[in-house]
Amino acid sequence: MKDTQLGILCLAALAVIPAGCNDSARRAAHPNIVLILADDMGWGDVNINGNKLVETPVLNRLSKQSMSFDRFYVCPLSAPTRSEILTGRYFLRTGVSSVTRGFENMRTNEVTIAEILKENDYITGCFGKWHNGGHYQQHPNRQGFDEFVGFCVGHLGYYFDALYQKNDDEIQSSGYSTDFFTDQAISFITRNTGNPFFCYVSYNVPHSPFQVPEKYFNKYKVKGLDDELSSVYGMVENMDQNIGRILLKLDQLKIRKNTIVVFLSDNGPNTVRYNGEMKGIKGSVDEGGVRVPCYISWPGSIKRGNTSQLAQDIDILPTLLRFCKIKSSSEMAVDGRDLSGIITLNEKPEDRYIFSRQGLQPLDACIGSVRNEHYRLVVTGKDTLLYDMLKDPSQKRDISGTERSTGLLLASVYSKWEQEMISEYIPVTAIEAGFPAETRITLLVQDATLSGKIKYSSIHPNQAHTENWQQNGDSIFWKLNINNAGTYMVELEYGCPASETGSKMVFKSRSQLIPFTIDKPFESIVLPDRDYVKRSESHERTWIWMTIGNVDINPGSELLVLKLLEKKKEQAGLIKAIRLVKL
Repeated sequence: MKDTQLGILCLAALAVIPAGCNDSARRAAHPNIVLILADDMGWGDVNINGNKLVETPVLNRLSKQSMSFDRFYVCPLSAPTRSEILTGRYFLRTGVSSVTRGFENMRTNEVTIAEILKENDYITGCFGKWHNGGHYQQHPNRQGFDEFVGFCVGHLGYYFDALYQKNDDEIQSSGYSTDFFTDQAISFITRNTGNPFFCYVSYNVPHSPFQVPEKYFNKYKVKGLDDELSSVYGMVENMDQNIGRILLKLDQLKIRKNTIVVFLSDNGPNTVRYNGEMKGIKGSVDEGGVRVPCYISWPGSIKRGNTSQLAQDIDILPTLLRFCKIKSSSEMAVDGRDLSGIITLNEKPEDRYIFSRQGLQPLDACIGSVRNEHYRLVVTGKDTLLYDMLKDPSQKRDISGTERSTGLLLASVYSKWEQEMISEYIPVTAIEAGFPAETRITLLVQDATLSGKIKYSSIHPNQAHTENWQQNGDSIFWKLNINNAGTYMVELEYGCPASETGSKMVFKSRSQLIPFTIDKPFESIVLPDRDYVKRSESHERTWIWMTIGNVDINPGSELLVLKLLEKKKEQAGLIKAIRLVKL
């Protein structure tokens, strides 16, 4: 069905451009797009929004060169926001509800903005954090991006000299993550100035762990800030300078006037810090958890200024498509609004409902809210709270008792929306694999189910490994749906000191057993400490792969199990992943 949808989109787009139009005219009709997304950066993390501590001269300047949205909203958490940006659809419709354990996975039949643009002669690149699924069909290369350099999981464990994916391969980077992703984006832009391009730069800062080059940390530390704020603002300033590098390159290549630049963040701040006295941080459905900066710049085509129009991430896709003169006839209904008229000041702002919702499990017990120009209603498991956002922007006084009719109306609007979203939510937690062009299947332990005493190395499964392999019979397993039969070499990513080697384990599919022994020692060492704040994430370590045998995998539902048969000493070791390499 997805190919049919894209064919419709392509035909509709071609109808917009007259027959016989040459390449230069087509490029003029289709502006380049640079979409820049910060991670865990709040509305208050920009100097121009009243923060006297952080220095963001590039974003300050960009905001003045753009149509700046004073009231722009995203989801409370990362993966839902990203799916909404990519599809223009509410996150639950796309199969996304949370940030890990498969609930971050976007359904592969969703049509992304990258796919639409690619079918209309755009070259597409994604650099940085993906976080909408990492298995073969969910990978950025199968979701419309010609080029991908970054990571697919929710967060990195280490920001210096890290391992990343480059398309379907793994590469070793050099330097700090934000600098590296900027280098990749600039290279992509430079190589593609002859074609319309879509460059999605998805930074991983100021998300924890709090690692930043020393000079940025020290700059804020000497001002008297604590380690946490010094790290956050150092990461933000480093990102600000890297955004400046991208804008400078557009100027140097003389393509700035034909390039739309969009900047926003994926949710509210990840710590309690300056945020314009708004209530809530990341994870909250209150104003501070979902309101972020958003700037849209296109010199000569978009007028500079501010708008009070309520807007949200689902609006980005339809708005950009209109600016690019591409009509979408997808069977997937887009929830977002085309804001091009507002941005060009041809239309007056209008009232609307902005819905926010936590997507965590259990799905029917999540906190949510709805906002219009005047009020915000917050629905919790215990209360329904109403705030007058014009008189009380910090949400200090619940007025549900005195404004009953308004509260009932908004509660009804929210309930109707919520029920529609829940009814359409279909998660994709089973791993789809075994595609003809898929050369290997990597099974991270974060996607496994654990049994017995085995546990993750952190409260955050993303980037974690499993430990406590100390009870015979304990196991972890993955559920897969295999599309084509294949024979695979099975590899284990692990760490085990010499004093603990000798434990017997088994890897099994529904039809085959591979017993093996962890007999080769490898001391898994925690990478040098670059954290300025004690982390809650798992520490990144060194790992090694060992081959444990070959297995035939049949089509259909498959259960792959890694089980401890006989512990040698204290525990079998640390387990990071299983990899199946097609033979």
